[in-house]
Amino acid sequence: MKMGDVTRQVQNAWDGMPVHVRQLSDMFRKHGQKQNRNTSSVDDLDATDVPDALRDGWKKDSWHTPDRVVGSGKPNRPYPAEYLDADYIQQHLQRFEGGATRFYRTENLDKYGPGNQGTTFVFPTSEIDNIITQADGNPKKLGVMLGLGEDFFVDGNDKPLDITRADFTYEEIINGNLRMPRGNEAGANEAWIPGGYLPEGIPEGVMNTHPDATGADPSVGGTWGTYTPFKL
Repeated sequence: MKMGDVTRQVQNAWDGMPVHVRQLSDMFRKHGQKQNRNTSSVDDLDATDVPDALRDGWKKDSWHTPDRVVGSGKPNRPYPAEYLDADYIQQHLQRFEGGATRFYRTENLDKYGPGNQGTTFVFPTSEIDNIITQADGNPKKLGVMLGLGEDFFVDGNDKPLDITRADFTYEEIINGNLRMPRGNEAGANEAWIPGGYLPEGIPEGVMNTHPDATGADPSVGGTWGTYTPFKL
């Protein structure tokens, strides 16, 4: 196939794509960990990087496009309900009914506590467990799959770091006001994408940490999460 033919096919694919899907696709590709893409593939330039639920869950009549949401910057990003369908938000949060999980480098947890200005990002426990299984004991692979970076679980010499896993029951995350990330949270970085997904496609939510939580007692006497050493 000639380059001109590829260009026309790519342009046709983009022309029929809603603006929000096109912009989300750009974000997932820009921030994702995928490597060695075939730039001549039309499939590489369509909406396949956007989770189906998010592609369909963006309000069609919303003034807010993904670029506008991100471009608003902290602390001005709008509430997700302004641009996401209510059904989408409900179904997304239902994925946490089996609980929520996140990982900490133990050194940072001890030093700073479990929250960043009172909130923390979490992921559905059931899906985290599946990802751990898929990583097959490879800490670098697990770090990439979780969007934490390949060096999150190991040091510069590839030796395992001390990691703490935090698990929250459904009751605890409801008490912590589990919600869609707004992008104004202290833990939201430049790779944040509106809609509740990491660039790697893992669903995420945000919840409040206990106001009395500290590095020495992150679970506040066992009443707010279970913190255990994590090893692959």
